[in-house]
Amino acid sequence: MIYRIFMVVLLAGFLFGETSLPHGLTEWEAENFHLIYEQSRETDPPTAPVRNIAEFERMQGVLIRYPFGISTSIIREMAEDVIIYCLVSSSSQSSAYNSMNNAGVNMNNVEFVLGSTDSYWTRDYGPWWVVDGNREVGVVDFTYNRPRPNDNQAPSKMSNHLNVPYFATSVVHAGGNYMADGLGIAASSTLVYEENSMSDAQVNQNMLDYYGIETYHVVQDPNNTYIDHIDCWGKYLSPHKVLIREVASSHAQYDEIEATADYFANTLTSYGELWEVVRVYTPNNQPYTNSLILNDKVLVPITGSSWDDDALAVYQEAMPGYEVLGFTGSWESTDALHCRAKGIPDLGMLQIFHNPLNDTDQSQSSYSVNCIIDDLSEAGLIDNELAIFWRVSGNENWTESPLEPQDCLDCYGGFINYTGSSADLEYFIQASDNSGRTEQLPFAGYYSFSVAGGNPCDGWILMDLNNDLIINVIDVVQTVNIIIGQMEPTECQFWAADNNSDGVVNVLDIVTLVNTIIGN
Repeated sequence: MIYRIFMVVLLAGFLFGETSLPHGLTEWEAENFHLIYEQSRETDPPTAPVRNIAEFERMQGVLIRYPFGISTSIIREMAEDVIIYCLVSSSSQSSAYNSMNNAGVNMNNVEFVLGSTDSYWTRDYGPWWVVDGNREVGVVDFTYNRPRPNDNQAPSKMSNHLNVPYFATSVVHAGGNYMADGLGIAASSTLVYEENSMSDAQVNQNMLDYYGIETYHVVQDPNNTYIDHIDCWGKYLSPHKVLIREVASSHAQYDEIEATADYFANTLTSYGELWEVVRVYTPNNQPYTNSLILNDKVLVPITGSSWDDDALAVYQEAMPGYEVLGFTGSWESTDALHCRAKGIPDLGMLQIFHNPLNDTDQSQSSYSVNCIIDDLSEAGLIDNELAIFWRVSGNENWTESPLEPQDCLDCYGGFINYTGSSADLEYFIQASDNSGRTEQLPFAGYYSFSVAGGNPCDGWILMDLNNDLIINVIDVVQTVNIIIGQMEPTECQFWAADNNSDGVVNVLDIVTLVNTIIGN
């Protein structure tokens, strides 16, 4: 009965012009928090294996709500590239249209999703997205951690609007307290354990069954605020980089924030390597981590402080090639841009997965690049448009190297063939499919790694051990002498003899050398 009365009060609020409940709990909601469990609705989980789509993957749109929580200048920027999905009541649709149209928003990229909402925190109550075992993109809903029935219906409304599969779990959660790497790792504050009536182990099992989360980092919130949301202090920028806020040593939460940064620095990515932790300075609790990654753009909330430019520079260095844009707004340290907008993924995305190459101090003549490419559109890949593009840092032109199918499903590999001196190499992967999609990884810019150089001996060539610029039987004799211990090679002779660059001079190098001489 109490719940029904609350719903009537909410409806009356909309009819008489109230636009939003607060970000935190109202006094009534705090006293009646138990009502959220009446919002729960659970389905069977998606078909395994399940992959939770990350924020930094390809998005076709953004979910917002009217009345807006963000400026029309931000909406105009987003609508340049993606669809604006706007939750709005039928009585307010005309006002929402006029507000955006008058601000110069591209209305061809606006779709209205009808239905009342209680607040504009679409990040907190909006849908989470997965790719299921049937290779379909669908919604997996959770129970919103506010007793707000209209907001809690938003994921099912989006599922219906886009005609995609819908699943639901009884886990109580909020999107602002969740980040995922897209490869089975996610993180939240301990709020997720505190607000659920099930055990911590049951929460973890639900996250595995419904979202495919195999490693769930649930940590104490270092900010010590009312909201306890992870986007107030941290953000996955990619499957190998995580952004954590930084404060002065005199800050009240300095020890807690540093301990959190150290925690993430000592955890492993899905590729089994340590995370690269990026820090952004927030001396006055600026909400710089509360940003929105939208394909090749990063929209960052700024406050007009002297630290804004430094924060934007941190993003630019961590994500080279991306367009980093700052926006002012009615931001708070616990509530900014990320809280008020939610990405909607490309339903037929062309997925590329790759672990970037690390720096190496060993001389090599080539560097192996391996990746997984999967077209959810099922239109088929275009084989001759699967490639690696690479260059030496500072060069304008890119060298293209083909990607070839490997033994495992959707696996492709190729090589960066570089035999110059020590350098920083930059590269990206590109693929196209027959749906018309062309995808690049990373979405903008490039990966980079340092190399010692494939040829440490300028003027030498592989297999020419006496450096006479002729590959003949003399080189065979010298290679044999190295193998049997009759010759102690110089650094350059060893480099020339090890023609397959495996660090060992052996019979395989002899075979290659002889075949080269006889023309095979």
